[in-house]
Parts: sequence; structure tokens; C-alpha cells
Amino acid sequence: MAALRPNLCYHLSEEVVNESKSVGIMTVVDLCKADIEQLAQGTSLPYKDLETIKRMALLQFTAFPVNCAEFFQTTLTSSSIIPTPAENLNNLLDGGLYTSEITEIAGEISAGKTQFCLSLCVSVAMKAHQNVLYIDTCGSFSADRLAEIAASQYGEECSEDVLKAVKVVEAFDIFQLMTVLQNIKEDFISQTDPFYDDLKVLIVDSVSAVIYPSLGGQQMDGHGLMVQLSLNLKRLAASYSLSVLVINNVLGDGKVSLGKTWSHVPHCRLLISHPKDDKPSIRELVLVKSSRLATGGKSRVEITEKGLQDVT
Repeated sequence: MAALRPNLCYHLSEEVVNESKSVGIMTVVDLCKADIEQLAQGTSLPYKDLETIKRMALLQFTAFPVNCAEFFQTTLTSSSIIPTPAENLNNLLDGGLYTSEITEIAGEISAGKTQFCLSLCVSVAMKAHQNVLYIDTCGSFSADRLAEIAASQYGEECSEDVLKAVKVVEAFDIFQLMTVLQNIKEDFISQTDPFYDDLKVLIVDSVSAVIYPSLGGQQMDGHGLMVQLSLNLKRLAASYSLSVLVINNVLGDGKVSLGKTWSHVPHCRLLISHPKDDKPSIRELVLVKSSRLATGGKSRVEITEKGLQDVT
């Protein structure tokens, strides 16, 4: 049950929220159940505006039953596959990263997680001709490195095209990240920014950087925030046919961080590591979780000035 707050849905301003709360309308459920005529009489809000807000709230928060055949057809028409930078990895993932799904890349420090993200940005911009929204939570994004990967693969003239196709937002705690995700949803709804017409990939690098601090102290609060974040990511992926890529860490004992609660969130999980006794530039990706594919498959890639590439 969502609390009534500004910008929760279209036209829901701070003035409307304050007026509604003054007559006991505290949540979205209260608003949807309220008699709009009585609400307009009890406040200074216009009846027409309240009717529009209630209709938008119902559309946004009410689950309507859908015929399975219609749902299947909608899924087929809205789904697409985003190519990764390496063809062997695409084969492992049955084509690449799927929209409406959350994919996780987990690895130790310096395993190449951010290099994967930057290489993916170039691949999405140049191969799929789509846009990427990159949420940087730990200051690891490098526009210079992104331009270098694009120039080394496609020439200097294409670097600007890639940079235009990638929008970067910083969020250094879980509350900032929640706000960013809410803003993304509102931008999709308002349809005022043409960037979102071609947005297909959302990257969070990294999710553990913002969740870990919230897990200290009162554990229940931190786990609640983690669950809420996972729901927001899943809703964005499903509602707007996005491929969501989240970056996570691997701890010293080889376990992926954030525990069992988070392990159920990604549809697909890949572990990236540097194989022992191999070249420093070589990385191995192992599929350890998938809702569609058999696990255990591996793909070897190399990190060069061109980013992530198949091993030649």
C-alpha cells in the first residue's frame, strides 16, 4: 500500500497531496476508494483534476486480469535480445541479454565488471542502435574509456554517437537510487524526453555499493529496502521492456554478496573471474543461474583497448 506523495503519479503535486491528507486521504488506496465529489467539496481542489489523478492512480497501481493468449502475444511483441560485446557470450546466453529481465554480473574487485558494462554500452549503441541509462553508484564510470572503446572498434567519428546514446546518473546511496528509478518511470510516463523512446538497457554499477550500508545496524530496515529496490527494478524491466544489468561483488570466500534474499532477484547470473595461470587480460564468464537456460556454461573473453572481446 503506497503512501500518497508528490509525483507518485501524473498530476499528483505537493499541493494535491497536502490537501488530500488534510481530509484523511493518506494512501493510494484511500484515494482510489474516495468519493471524488466529496473530496472536491472538502478541499479546494478542482473536481476535474481529482478525477484525472484517481484515474491515473488506478491505471498505475491496479492489477487487471489479462487473457493468457493476449499476455503471450504482448510478451512476444515487446521482447527483444540485446547483443553483448562477445559473440561467444551471446551464444552462451541464447542470443544476449533479454529485455524484461534482470541480469547480474558478479565478480571480485578488478575482475572486469565495469569494463563489461562500458563495452556493453558500445555494443548496444552501435549494434542494436538503442540507448543506455547508466546508474553509477561508486564513481567507476569513465567517459574517456567509453570513447576509447568506441573509437578503437568503430573509429573516432562514432565516439560521439556512442556518448550521446549513453546517459549517466550518479546515486551514492539506496535512497538516491530509489529516486533515480522513480524519475525514470516518470520520464517514461511523461514521454517528454526522446532519449527514452530508444532506451533498452538500464545498468546499475554497482548494486552492492548502495545496499551494503543499509544492512548495517537495524537489519530489518536494510532488508526491506533491498526488497523494495528489487521490486522497483523488476517493475521497470517488465513495464518498459528494459534489459536491466546489475553489478554485484564476490566475497573472499567465493560467495556472491547480498545473500539469499538478493539471489532470487536476477533472472540470470554470470560470474566473471580471471582464470589462474592465464594471461592478465583473459576473463572467464560462468552462467550460474538462469530462468531459461542450463547452467554451468562458460565463455572466455579478453579485455583490450577495444573493451571486452572474444578470445582470438
